[in-house]
Amino acid sequence: MQLDTLRIVGNGPGGAVESAKDMLTITFNPSIERRAMEGAIQISNWKHAKLPTDCRPFIVAAPSLGPAWCREFEEVLRNSAMALEPLLGCFPSSGLAAIYGALQIAKHVSICRIPLKPSLVRGADMSHRKPLPCAFHNWLGERRLGLSILREYGPERLLWESFHLDPVLDKGESTDFNPLMLLTDLFSQGKFFQEHEFVGRLEQLTVIDQSDWVRYAEEKCLMALERHFFLSRHSSDTPNWWLYSNRISVPLDNILYRLMLCQLDLMGA
Repeated sequence: MQLDTLRIVGNGPGGAVESAKDMLTITFNPSIERRAMEGAIQISNWKHAKLPTDCRPFIVAAPSLGPAWCREFEEVLRNSAMALEPLLGCFPSSGLAAIYGALQIAKHVSICRIPLKPSLVRGADMSHRKPLPCAFHNWLGERRLGLSILREYGPERLLWESFHLDPVLDKGESTDFNPLMLLTDLFSQGKFFQEHEFVGRLEQLTVIDQSDWVRYAEEKCLMALERHFFLSRHSSDTPNWWLYSNRISVPLDNILYRLMLCQLDLMGA
């Protein structure tokens, strides 16, 4: 099932991607009305495909490659996800699993509209019992692994322009305190805070200059912070109650972005 070139187009921000002649293109979770076209490889997760269980976590449709190839690629994706799960502490996104799977079967992979940075900002009228679907993935961890494969494969095999993050432009306040340790302490004591107190502490951290975040950043500390930014699919009770708060979601998303910038500075490919 080896291929020369694969392009992966996600559902993230960015303009429409023009079709490329003679290039197989992976897309995700198509609408019922949009059938797989010639040259397209469509990946659906088991929920989108309306399967009763996740025994087949990914469903692949690719008319030009045939059902046998599709089932083989489904197994590649499943194995990739199983290998990634212990590295993340949760099941990976379809996008990351597809990237790992594509690198196993294609000599060259290009990626569009997959920044691995969805917004954690919740709508002001969202129910406090309803989680954001994206909150079940470890995005800080996924970007950590993304940086690793960018360094491993290099531009000769992997082109991923949408991985870039714009810098924080606002001038923050400098501090002599380590903002990452202040954030770690806040999360560890989070169960003792009321929502408004937690918001206030986070907002104080968001005004600290990004250069101070970078100055104090360490890879081990960033990895330890990952677990505070996602929910478990296997438990109805979570210590990360802040991921259900509409008020907290705005500064929390801001903080996550700052951590991702620190990660880029430390591990930049």
